Amino acid sequence: GAEKYESLLRAPITESGKRLIEKLTSLKENGKTALGPALAAALGLASSGKPGSTVVLCTDGLANVGVGELDSLKNDQFYEEMGKFAKEKGISVNIITIKGEGCRMERLGLIADMTQGKVTRVNPEDIAKDFANI
Repeated sequence: GAEKYESLLRAPITESGKRLIEKLTSLKENGKTALGPALAAALGLASSGKPGSTVVLCTDGLANVGVGELDSLKNDQFYEEMGKFAKEKGISVNIITIKGEGCRMERLGLIADMTQGKVTRVNPEDIAKDFANI
């Protein structure tokens, strides 16, 4: 399994982009958002690449399960720690959220700020067009 994903990471986006878009558009919502574990895994994978890598974190809601959950303040430092790690490794983190969804951008936005990433809020009615422009 891991070797398959490592080969995708090493391929230029021009080669893997279509497959990534297919994966993204096939995702289905299931009620919980494990954003922290997803971010940690993505940064772990990206850190094995060259400095200058970018992680795109997409969410349609509040991180509410697992490490980095934002329902309480107990994980308040998680995103700052992940931002420090990403910055040390030369990884920028871009965040894409859905307009109108509560995702505590004051906490999530820290990692984008720390890594010179961008925050984009997409309109759910124009999501295909908005993603095409990112």
